[in-house]
Order: sequence, then structure tokens, then C-alpha cells
Amino acid sequence: MSDPLVFSASKALADLQTFLQRAARVNNSSARVIAADGHVLVYVGLLVPRGLLDRTPTVLGLRVSSLSEPAELDEIVPMEALIHRLGVAISEGTSTVVLPPVVPSLAWAAITPPRDNWRRRRGVSSGDLAGAAQDGIQRVAQAIPANSGDALVQKVRAEVWGEIVPSTKRIPAGAAFAADALGFLDERSLQVHTNDPWLRLTAAHGYVLVKFPTGHDFGPDTDD
Repeated sequence: MSDPLVFSASKALADLQTFLQRAARVNNSSARVIAADGHVLVYVGLLVPRGLLDRTPTVLGLRVSSLSEPAELDEIVPMEALIHRLGVAISEGTSTVVLPPVVPSLAWAAITPPRDNWRRRRGVSSGDLAGAAQDGIQRVAQAIPANSGDALVQKVRAEVWGEIVPSTKRIPAGAAFAADALGFLDERSLQVHTNDPWLRLTAAHGYVLVKFPTGHDFGPDTDD
């Protein structure tokens, strides 16, 4: 059994539950939970490539909370079960959560974003991201007929969500989609950082992390 996670603030449980509920609307599978150094990091996969030829960027959501007691773990758990256990803890008025039983690892869960050496870039307007997300959702819906095969669905998603948001030089529409889905666009702008081949959007409620396919190059630093 995993070490219990004792959150520093009871509000953090509700915030994490909301984060996971939003993520589950996009991909209700599993979450990666890492506890170390007095914090717990919860990753969710919003967009993931399928196979070596799939050019869909890997797009992850991340929520970080502080712990009042030390814990060390790195586990993959069912998202629905974790949401339920958070709800039970909230209803009981406790800040302690025991993780549900682990499940087999997912491909994206083996990818750990870097923690250091991020380069700050020019921020991005939440309005621009929201517009790109809604445009992408409409394009995907229009391009995929009913009863389409998985190959066509994934091809369309790779094309749409891999495109760069027009007002930016390096943010894919998939990152905008994730930020919108996770409720991160209720502030005026988001910070942007890069660390090849990764890009990170920072909001008050969490992070969106993007890993571009092999061979991607952010190009010269002309917009810092």
C-alpha cells in the first residue's frame, strides 16, 4: 500500500479533484502521481500519439500541491478512483488521501518533463488560446464523419492539434485545447517556457506541458 498523502491545505483536495474531473472529460484513463520533496505532482494525459508515425504532440496537464508530511512514491492510478477518494476525504473533512491500487503504466507516463533549465519566452493571451481551442474543436468535429476509423480520427487530431497557434511562434493548438479543457484560461495571460523538445504553459491552477515529436526545433530566440 502507498504512503498516505497528507495535504497541507484542505482546499488543495477540492482543487485537485476539479483538475482531475476536467481532465477526465477529455481522457478518462489514469493519472501519474509523484510525491517527493514535500510536494505531490499529478500528471494527466490530454493528447498522446499512437505509434511512431503519429505526429500528435504529447500534451500533459500537471497540478502541484504541497504536503504536510513527507511521502515518496511514483505510481499510475485510475483517474475515476482517485477522484472518488478525494471526494471521500473532502466529505469527511480530512486532508489525508490514500491512493487507489496501481494500474499498468501508460506510454506517456514514462515521459518525465524536465524540472530545470527552462527558458522563459513571451507570454500568451488566454483569449488567443481560447480561440485556437474552439477553432480546433470545430475543425476536428467537421473533419471526422460518424463511425470513422481510429486511424482517420488520429490523423485529423494530429494535423489540427499539431498546428501552431497563429498569434504565436511555438505553441501548438493542442496546448490551447488542454489549457481550455483544464480551466486554465480564466486569467488574462499564461507564462510560456521552453526546454527542447518541451514547452510549458503556466497558469494559476496548474501547467500544460507539451513534448513535440522527434526532430522539432523551436528555432532562434527572437521573441524573448
